[in-house]
Amino acid sequence: MDRGGAVPDPRNSPGRSQTRAVPPLVSPMSDHESRMGLVPVESLLAERDELVRQVAPLRARYATWGTWEHERKIELAKIATLLRQAATDARAKVSAAQVDDMAHADLRYIQFVADATIERAAWINLEARIEGIDFTLQRGQAVARFLASETYLTPRTG
Repeated sequence: MDRGGAVPDPRNSPGRSQTRAVPPLVSPMSDHESRMGLVPVESLLAERDELVRQVAPLRARYATWGTWEHERKIELAKIATLLRQAATDARAKVSAAQVDDMAHADLRYIQFVADATIERAAWINLEARIEGIDFTLQRGQAVARFLASETYLTPRTG
């Protein structure tokens, strides 16, 4: 449920636009939220939607059952193949263990792991921001319930 911006078109057929513009929704509760001093739900949900859009590829790659371990093995295999070919071209004999060690120490593999570390840090930061928004939404609900009960319990004058 998107609260603004572009949302996927549910009719995902060729030749159709994959997104359509949707005006941001304004809740009838916005006035009440404002008077209670709460951050409007629409803005929190819009920000959360954007963060989830950004974190989705990182979750798919690094979370449980993600693809990173497979990508890592593919990268090692490609580097090992190149190293084995270079050894063959140089008529040098190298064992499988030596090729494996050289592949793990190769600058391309080191850079691959370093890039993944940076992406994982970004993933953790995005997850923390999503969690913060979830907490703010929950706190807003608690404050709203408290203020509503206070209003109900306050004796009427006049």
